[in-house]
Amino acid sequence: MRCLLLALFLFSNSFAQSLYANITIYKDGFALVKQPVLWEDLETDQSIIIWDILPFGIVYDSPFLVLENAKVLTQSFNQDAFRFSNKLYDYLGSRVDVKLINENDMSGILIEVTDETLTLQRRRSIISFNRDRVAYINLTGSFEEIQYKPTIKWTIESKEEADTIAGNLTYLTSGFDWEANYRLIIEPNGIEGQFLADAKILNNSNMSFDKMNLSLVEGRIILNSKNNDLLQVPNRRKVDTGPELSDLGDYHIYSIGADMSLASKETIITRLYTPRQIKFDKTYLFENNERGQREEPLSIEYKIANTFENNLGLPLPKGKIQLYQSSNDGSIEYVGQDMINQIPISNTATISSGKAFDVTGKRKVLNYDKQRKSEEASISITITNTLNRSVNVKLIEHIYGDWVVRNASSNYLKVDASTIHFPLSISEESSQTITYTYRKEWK
Repeated sequence: MRCLLLALFLFSNSFAQSLYANITIYKDGFALVKQPVLWEDLETDQSIIIWDILPFGIVYDSPFLVLENAKVLTQSFNQDAFRFSNKLYDYLGSRVDVKLINENDMSGILIEVTDETLTLQRRRSIISFNRDRVAYINLTGSFEEIQYKPTIKWTIESKEEADTIAGNLTYLTSGFDWEANYRLIIEPNGIEGQFLADAKILNNSNMSFDKMNLSLVEGRIILNSKNNDLLQVPNRRKVDTGPELSDLGDYHIYSIGADMSLASKETIITRLYTPRQIKFDKTYLFENNERGQREEPLSIEYKIANTFENNLGLPLPKGKIQLYQSSNDGSIEYVGQDMINQIPISNTATISSGKAFDVTGKRKVLNYDKQRKSEEASISITITNTLNRSVNVKLIEHIYGDWVVRNASSNYLKVDASTIHFPLSISEESSQTITYTYRKEWK
């Protein structure tokens, strides 16, 4: 049986280009690449194919090749790609020639290599210098057998007489990531705004992709897991006019689009959903612990219901949200940002955007009495609203241990074993004072 050696090398040391790939990017800094392959003019029924159009971050045990009219007999993977920094370690204890920028050449025995420095032993001294001072280093030796890129070699056998073999190469690789970025442009009325959802996609690998199909997966996936979620067939559904949304086991996958380009070291931003006009609840928060005394502006919170009634009802990935305030003249100003966790459908996102200048709180401990088996304190809290409109205030008090509340001047809700909540509505340009006493007893 004759054997044909078909070598397909890309001779660039740092850059590769791939066409028509299907790429799925995960939140854990890696991606699944499904690359169509085609070899023509094969003259024998058994061939050896060498393929090096691969990223440096490829997971060495992940590649597999599926062919339409041939079978793979063997596969071997060489990930020992040449990297000069790593090669320096092979020369520890050897003489090297170093040219420093704007300085003379020097020679010596290489005795230490770090990410920042090189150290040489010379005849009468030891010298260490920063690597960014180096113009070049001259290494002696033979480099003919060096592999400059990760390389896969297959032995394949044609199932029939055919000049063309086609299939798909699938592998995992690091160097990719994505995150959701949101913007809420608040209308002048203060109760609704435009909600924008984008995806920021990072390609930090040495591979550029053109005319690719791009998908994004929301949810943390363990790279070395034994499950097959990465290769499941998604259950697809269309969401409005945005990307196609699919279910991938316990995860969500967003099909961003076809014929997209993503160059090496490039970051792109694309729309995750079409813009939505939504409503929200704005609340001012004043949160305190037992005997704390303070006076300061209240925190501002926005609550967005992820429901169909609120023109959402979408899986919202974890990400950063920026807040902008628009005015009646059409201008907008930046007013803060926050991080939101993944918000499933029917849940509510809570966004904090800093402190309110015109709504302040003052908390005082009026009386505190601690005995051997009891503790009692009286608290006064005043909320002042200098705005020309009423505001909703969430007054949160944390009390720890076995406690009861007495003589509260306003209704409250017991949230949990250590939290009470006074819901307040403060009229325009007015103040309201809340007083209560808590008591603890123990054996």
